[in-house]
Amino acid sequence: MMYENDMSHMVSVFVPIDRDKPCLPYDEFIVDSGRHPRLQEHGDHFYAKYVFPNGKKVSVISGSMFYSRIDAPYEVMLDDEDDPYGYQTDEELMILLAKAIGDTHD
Repeated sequence: MMYENDMSHMVSVFVPIDRDKPCLPYDEFIVDSGRHPRLQEHGDHFYAKYVFPNGKKVSVISGSMFYSRIDAPYEVMLDDEDDPYGYQTDEELMILLAKAIGDTHD
């Protein structure tokens, strides 16, 4: 039985056993990922850090202490914005990453 804030199912996305990188879009630009280093004692919390060729950096996190839930498991932070995008679905994550990878404005 899964509780509303139980994000343990995301381990297969952020820490897969059958590949070297998380199962996230644009994984070739992920420079660091895994279990969130500061929240390991507080259950399942995960992160992935992207650095794109245009210099943009994006952090994707998931866990009950973040703006995420089972049906919208990602919180996304773009390095050039002040506020995170909480409760993002797979599709919304893909759109945000596509915008970051294509952004050439400073």
